[in-house]
Amino acid sequence: MLQSGPLNGIKVIDLSRVLAGPYCTMLLLDLGASVTKVETPAGGDDARAFGPFIGDRSAYFMSLNRGKRSIALDLKAPADREIFEQLLANADVLVENFRAGTMEKLGYGWDALRARYPHLIYAATSGFGHTGPYSDRPAYDMVVQGMGGIMSLTGYPGGPPTRVGSSIGDITAGLFTSIGILSALHHRTETGRGQKVDVSMLDCQLAILENAIVRYFTTGEIPAPLGARHPSITPFEAYAAQDGHVIIAAGNDKLFHLALEALDLPELQHDPRFTSGPLRNMNVEALKQCFEAALLKNTVDYWLARLQERGVPAGPINNVAQILADPQIKVRNMVVTAQDPVAGTLHMAGNPIKLSAFHDPETRGAPPSLDGDRAAILRELSGTQLNLARIKEADRETIEHFMLERFSSVYMPGPEAVQDVRSLPGFTARNADGLAGLASVTIQQDRAQLVCLDSLHSGRGCGGALLAAAIDFVRSEGCNKISVLTGNNNLRAIGFFQKRGFAISGVRPGQLAGFVRQTPGFLAPGDTHIPARDFLEMELAL
Repeated sequence: MLQSGPLNGIKVIDLSRVLAGPYCTMLLLDLGASVTKVETPAGGDDARAFGPFIGDRSAYFMSLNRGKRSIALDLKAPADREIFEQLLANADVLVENFRAGTMEKLGYGWDALRARYPHLIYAATSGFGHTGPYSDRPAYDMVVQGMGGIMSLTGYPGGPPTRVGSSIGDITAGLFTSIGILSALHHRTETGRGQKVDVSMLDCQLAILENAIVRYFTTGEIPAPLGARHPSITPFEAYAAQDGHVIIAAGNDKLFHLALEALDLPELQHDPRFTSGPLRNMNVEALKQCFEAALLKNTVDYWLARLQERGVPAGPINNVAQILADPQIKVRNMVVTAQDPVAGTLHMAGNPIKLSAFHDPETRGAPPSLDGDRAAILRELSGTQLNLARIKEADRETIEHFMLERFSSVYMPGPEAVQDVRSLPGFTARNADGLAGLASVTIQQDRAQLVCLDSLHSGRGCGGALLAAAIDFVRSEGCNKISVLTGNNNLRAIGFFQKRGFAISGVRPGQLAGFVRQTPGFLAPGDTHIPARDFLEMELAL
C-alpha cells in the first residue's frame, strides 16, 4: 500500500533497525516514499524480538514498520551483495544506523557509494556520529539521555535520575535525520548530486536542551530538575486540584491576570510579589500555595472550563488511555490502523504532518514479514537490471526501430536544427528484454545538448541511469553545461530534469508546434490535454 504524498517516486533503502532509523523511514513513508527494509537473514530487525507480542508478532516492530517491504540479505555474501547493489542503483536514499565504520567494513561507506551512485543520499544515524573520539562507541536511547543532559533536568529536586518517559534519544535522532534527508533531496534537485547526512543521537539531545544551555552560559549555574514547572516562566506548571492536577501556563502578564480572574484571586494582581514575570519567578512557591488553595476547592474539569473560557492555556494530565480517547485526537486522525495477516487489526500513532494537497488515510500498509517481499523485489530488479553501453554503428538500426516506436520519427530538435538521432553519440540501456532506453547528445565546444533521452520503462531508473552516463560522458569531453529541450506540455519530463538539478533557463516560443509541422507523424510526448506550443530549455552546470 503506497501512501500518497509529496515524496511519491522517492525510493528508500532502509538498513536500519530498532527505533531511530525505522522511525525516520516511517516518516518518509507517511510522506509518500516507498521503503524497502534490508534485514539480516538471521532474525532480521532486532525489534522483531521486542514485546508486546500478538501471537508471535512484535507489536513494537509492526508499529514502526507498517507499509514497508522486507528482503533479507547477507551483505557479506557475493550473491546478496549483487542484489543490494541493484537496489542501490535504483534508490534515492539509503538509511542506516550502524556504529560508525560498519558500512566501510562492508565496502559501502560514503566514499565508495558516492563514486558509484552520485545521485544517492546516504543518511547515517548513530550514537555519536561519524567523527570525534566517541564515534566507534555503541549507544542506546538511555545512554544518550544520560550523557546528553536531559536526565539531569528531569524529575524532582533531590530525586533519583529519571529517564524521559518515551525514547526521545532515538525519536529526536529519527526526526533530525528525516529533516536532513529532505534537505538533501532539495539540494539534489538544485545540483543533481547526492550527499551524506550524518546525525548523532548525542548531538540531538544537546539540540533539544532548549534554554538550559542559555541559562548555564548566562548565569554560570548548572540547571537542575524542577519537577513539573518551567525554569523561567511563572505560573507555568501543574497545580493540585480536588481530584487531580491542572496545568496552567500563563506566559505573560495579561494571561496571568486572566488566570487570577478564573481562580477568583483578583487580589493577587496587585501583590508586590507577583506584579511582573521575574518577581513571580522569584516567588514561585508562594504563588503555587495561593493557586492550590483556590484549586483544591473544586474539580479539574470545573477549573479547566473557567480557564479555557478566559483563553488561559490550560489542560489536564492525561494518561495514555485518556489521550487516545480524546475527540481532538480522533478528529486529527492521530490513531490509525493497519491489517496484519497474523495479528489482525493494529492501532498506532498517525502522522502529525497534515498536508493540504494530500489525503491522510485512516489505514496504513501491512507490516512486512521477514524476507516476505523477496520474490516481488527480485522480479522488479530482473526487469530493471541495465547494461549501459556507448552507441555503436551496429546499434543504428535498433535505434531507428526504438525511435519510430516512441516518436514515429528518428528526428529530434537539436541546438540549432532537427537532428537525426541515429547519427549522434550517446548510450543505450538494455535489459533482459532488449533495448530499454536511449540517450543521445550533441556537443558544441564546451556545451552539450541532450537531444534524446527516453525509456521504455517509466519510473524504473532507466532514464536516470542514462542521464548520469550522458553527463559523465560530456563532462569528460570538456563540457561545462548540458541542456535539454522539452515540450511545455511534458510535465513528467520537466519534473524528471528538475529533480536532477536542471533549471529552466529559457523558452523557445512556438518552436514545438513548428517542429511537429516539420516532422510528419511526430508524437509529442507528455500530457496531451495541455496545449503544446513552446519548448522549454533546461540547463545544468557541470
